[in-house]
Amino acid sequence: TPDLILLDIMMPEMDGFETCQRLKKDDKTRDIPIIFLTAKNEGDDIIKGFELGAVDYITKPFNSAELLMRVKTHLDLRLSKEIIQRQSNERKELLHVVCHDLVNPMAYIIGILDLAEEDVTVFKQMKDRMRMAMTNGINMIAMVREMRALEEGKLHFDLEHIDLKQTLDESTHMFKQKLSKKSLELVIRVDENLYVYAERVSFVNSVLNNIITNAIKFSYPDTKIVIDGKLNNDKAIISIKDSGMGIPEDLLRDLFNINKPTSRPGTDGEQGTGFGMPLVKKFVMAYGGEINVSSIEKTKGITDHGTEVTLILEGVVK
Repeated sequence: TPDLILLDIMMPEMDGFETCQRLKKDDKTRDIPIIFLTAKNEGDDIIKGFELGAVDYITKPFNSAELLMRVKTHLDLRLSKEIIQRQSNERKELLHVVCHDLVNPMAYIIGILDLAEEDVTVFKQMKDRMRMAMTNGINMIAMVREMRALEEGKLHFDLEHIDLKQTLDESTHMFKQKLSKKSLELVIRVDENLYVYAERVSFVNSVLNNIITNAIKFSYPDTKIVIDGKLNNDKAIISIKDSGMGIPEDLLRDLFNINKPTSRPGTDGEQGTGFGMPLVKKFVMAYGGEINVSSIEKTKGITDHGTEVTLILEGVVK
């Protein structure tokens, strides 16, 4: 895809105006800046070109130095626009972390407090879990700051080997109420003493929690969510699989694209932001890992529908 187009108005078969219209109607090309080339006496053509979306014009015969300077100017403007757009997207991701990922520990604490109103002994029994949830929330806020520093090249993630089984217990414990509400069975089949190489706070609160939240959100009642974890050579293969509604092909294609809306209601009308999976991929890549998603949408006659998310991270058995 070109970064900039120089477009003559007078051309055989299809003139520059129609060419410009077609380019601006196509999602793949509409943001490419267009500079029209026009004769000096074609004032109306210049106005029409701007109305169609051109960013500038050069009159013929043109001066080579002027042409090169205008091209450079508009390439610089395009680059600046892309940088601003990327920064805007990054801030949306951070907003997602604050507004979405903090919901899980906060909702978990509220649930315990509600139970404690009926039975005060619950508070004593669950205070350590509440402390853990609050610590996770505080760590998430610290991680947001670290992410900004990471984006600005001022910080590198502190990666460490994390006990996968213990981490999954910590993560899934917060979803007991949501699982119970849909009568979902959570099956965890993880190799003993399997450790993965990641950054702890983001791995628990953003990566695992986002994937498990989605699995619950799109699962049908009375079904299973299966989490597998095994070591293959020096790679930990982690799979989270549900038997839910599945993902349509067009949404699956854009699942990690923050600029494409992929949010949709769950099986019980649950809402989301659509920023979860792009953020998950960013973290997984920061760990030096990979993420793959396969899905079969529930349609008439399809019985093996559902979604499987696979994480491939450095791993070791200790």
